[in-house]
Amino acid sequence: MKSTIYLNPDSWDLEIDASGNIAMASSPYAQAQDVACACMLWKGEAAYDTTRGIDYQSSVLGQMPAPSILQGWFQTEAETVPGVKSATVILQHDRETRKLSGQIQLSLEDGSTTNVNI
Repeated sequence: MKSTIYLNPDSWDLEIDASGNIAMASSPYAQAQDVACACMLWKGEAAYDTTRGIDYQSSVLGQMPAPSILQGWFQTEAETVPGVKSATVILQHDRETRKLSGQIQLSLEDGSTTNVNI
């Protein structure tokens, strides 16, 4: 069973469990949270692997990349997370409001599935 430190979905901050310890998340929520973190990672930001991440600085900010390009980037990052077998990214882009929304559908190595909302 995979686990990771639980981050509050509203504040993206640590939480304390009933015993006063740092709260932990377990599978499948742990993989979903790790995928969300991986997709928010800026290229060069990971201290031990600066090749990971999405090139937000030069390819996203101030640009309008095609949703298919973003889908590929999100899928690549999602599939780097341990325990994730495959990822399917579905995006909706509202050109008028310039808002991107969607979902990353995950198939996990244990046979379960879960989703990450974007």
